[in-house]
Amino acid sequence: MRNLFFASACLLTIALAGCQQTPPANDQLDAVLWTQTSIEHELIYRQLFANATRQLDVALADPSWDALPFAPRNLAGLPPAVVVDIDETLLDNVPLNARDIINNQVYSYDRWNTWVEQAKAQALPGAVAFLQAAEQKGITVYYLTNREHSQVAATVANLRLRGFPVASSEQVLAASTPIGHCESAGYGKNCRRQWVASHARVLLMAGDSLGDFVQAEHNTLAAQRKAVEHYVNWLGQRWFLLPNPSYGNWYSAPYGDDETLPFAQKRRLKQRALVLQE
Repeated sequence: MRNLFFASACLLTIALAGCQQTPPANDQLDAVLWTQTSIEHELIYRQLFANATRQLDVALADPSWDALPFAPRNLAGLPPAVVVDIDETLLDNVPLNARDIINNQVYSYDRWNTWVEQAKAQALPGAVAFLQAAEQKGITVYYLTNREHSQVAATVANLRLRGFPVASSEQVLAASTPIGHCESAGYGKNCRRQWVASHARVLLMAGDSLGDFVQAEHNTLAAQRKAVEHYVNWLGQRWFLLPNPSYGNWYSAPYGDDETLPFAQKRRLKQRALVLQE
């Protein structure tokens, strides 16, 4: 009966405006709704950062403890540190997605850049307390973000406004940063992780994307599984992974990361990637 009602309504209006059969240009409504309104989203963040805080003492007590996915290295004399992503790990940028949905707009780099410069993003649940606890234990925080290097000053301002510990802007390692000669590495974080490795013993890492922990050879599920297979036991101990249903490598993987494709074609390719069980 419900389907019949909507079909009838469609037929009645088609002569005037046509019957829209596909979502509008931005179809992230449910993902953003869950992120902004569900208690589960809030509790996942509080749970993860509480667990991460408890792990700090465990990691500090073990001089061989290292959360970086590199070959065993000499950790003697290296000060402790944690490595964290920023966007959707510490700072909440989803209001920007929500605005795009309400205005029926696709993602815009111009609007993103304006948002970053405004330093308006709020802290996500549990994140500030976790990093303040790390600082109190003498642990340096390195913020590895894929924001542009030109946005470091605005990013530092936003982090400090929310209470995150940032003693120096050099703690914020953005994409293509000259620190560690990582200009040519672009958005891949391995070079920046290697620079941190030369300066610190990393106790744990936190992020909302696999790339915040290890770099897969390709943006495919098979390559990502291969990249992480040796580190699965680190989850919840050295690596703390948060969910992001709004955006990420998974979002563009079905259409080969080709952002020049029309929206309708991207959507068809994403639908083709869905797994149906007979």
